[in-house]
Amino acid sequence: MYNFSDYVRNNCEFLQRLAKTRSDRKKQKYISIADRDKLLAIVEICTNILKANFPLKKHQRKKLARNAEYYRKISRVRTEKSARHRIQTGGSAIALAAILAPVLGTLAQHILDKTLLKEQ
Repeated sequence: MYNFSDYVRNNCEFLQRLAKTRSDRKKQKYISIADRDKLLAIVEICTNILKANFPLKKHQRKKLARNAEYYRKISRVRTEKSARHRIQTGGSAIALAAILAPVLGTLAQHILDKTLLKEQ
């Protein structure tokens, strides 16, 4: 099981909202008002997927391969300003949602499993 960082766990709601949007205008709005931690969560997700630290199924990898250069550019950033710029100018809302969806699904399952174990 993948161990999610605090950036990803603490910004799960923002990431889900961003992944659900199909509008480039809404994506731009969410990114422009996002704080440092939210942007770094996106950078961390891209980095971990590219380094194969997060397991993906074959069909998920194929879907992400179309926008690989966009994800590489995002994973190379080190500052909030450059992260915001790369995320806003690189690809479409669909490309960003495609990389967030597998991670958010696994994160939701992980949180659900932890909650169910605490209740027992």
